[in-house]
Amino acid sequence: MKGVPVWVIAALLICLVLGSVVAYFFATVQFSVNVAEPLSVAASPNFLELYPNMTEGFNVTVSNSATVNYLVSIAFSLNDTAYQQSYVTFSNETYTVLPGLNNLTAYITVASDAPPAQLEVTATLSRVAAKQPTFDYVFTWGPNTQSLVNGTLTMRLNFTLTNDSLLITAQINETTFHPLRALGILFDEEFDGFHMGDHGGYLLTADNRSYSGYETQLGEGWFILNMILRLPLPSSYHYCTFDNETGYTFHVHFPRSVVPVKTQNGQVLRVHVDFAAPIGVEVEFPFEDAWREWWR
Repeated sequence: MKGVPVWVIAALLICLVLGSVVAYFFATVQFSVNVAEPLSVAASPNFLELYPNMTEGFNVTVSNSATVNYLVSIAFSLNDTAYQQSYVTFSNETYTVLPGLNNLTAYITVASDAPPAQLEVTATLSRVAAKQPTFDYVFTWGPNTQSLVNGTLTMRLNFTLTNDSLLITAQINETTFHPLRALGILFDEEFDGFHMGDHGGYLLTADNRSYSGYETQLGEGWFILNMILRLPLPSSYHYCTFDNETGYTFHVHFPRSVVPVKTQNGQVLRVHVDFAAPIGVEVEFPFEDAWREWWR
């Protein structure tokens, strides 16, 4: 580069270096972030044929794409508001929705004087905030204390309070399906250690039947006596899912009206939970203080 002053070459080099540095520090990129709603309806009935004075159960499959559980309510509405107000009632439930697909059971009731009509139903999902924190319990039984699994049997219980419901999720790691496997829940209404006379007992089966009756302890097992089919099938109180690797998951919804939380002479109401009675396992524990405060 004959005839080009050295200072010109130096200036060019300095400009190239500074330009690279400036370009490095001021290069930017923009992109979009979308926080999506994790809940969606994956499946619902295509058609229901009903008659006056009829109650029909149906399933709505809800997909949860997140990695956490949600409390969910489903609001059902007809395209004819006046007809719904006069003749149709939908169930009003709060569900615990786990990650993945969840089959939620709902009901529609048609009044006896309902006229013929062709209607459309809209289902709207809403996430519900619990009024109180949830309560988690984990119970285990070794191979010498139970015969349901070869290793350790684990029962995980979650109790969640909403404004008008007690929600219970029970996970049991028995990986062989039996349709009559059942979760038993009993509230010690008489404060006598779960003897005859306690009416707050519920037997919730894996095939989604719901029974209520009296429970009594005979020897080491628990037996359900005077079992009466309480509700139409499928159960209004629960639904059960089963996985070959993780076992049973019972999703239980008790309206506030059926949970007899109270105290008597300073005694605290106790809860009994069993699985696969009379050959299975059982636990008992008192209601938490926070539970009782919530029920006041």
